[in-house]
Amino acid sequence: MEKYLYFRTQATIGSDDGSGDSAMYPLSHLCGMVPSAADTLNLYFKPMIPVQADGQDGAVINNDKIVVSLSTNNTHKDVIADLCALFSATGSMKEGFISVADDATGVYAVSGIGGLSTMTTAAAVA
Repeated sequence: MEKYLYFRTQATIGSDDGSGDSAMYPLSHLCGMVPSAADTLNLYFKPMIPVQADGQDGAVINNDKIVVSLSTNNTHKDVIADLCALFSATGSMKEGFISVADDATGVYAVSGIGGLSTMTTAAAVA
């Protein structure tokens, strides 16, 4: 069964209505994690809406990015290790759903995550 990762940046449920407010990705679409500042970690995913280069099918040139705020500066390696352990665990998720970071509930999948900063998804190109 595929595992899915859920993220929500909105602290108010009634405001969770835009493309940068919440998202869910298949774990298989995670491309990598990279520190972007002392207190942030970028998670990159295959884009939900592939952007084509020069009108050629399949020429994806972008990705979706979720910026996670860390609870403690410079703990990127610990957070990455904890997320990897969670993602590879069996039997710990209900129906394959992992809530990685939910600012509305204040629940984060691993203790090193303090919240979400931003979420950027690709826009369709005509």
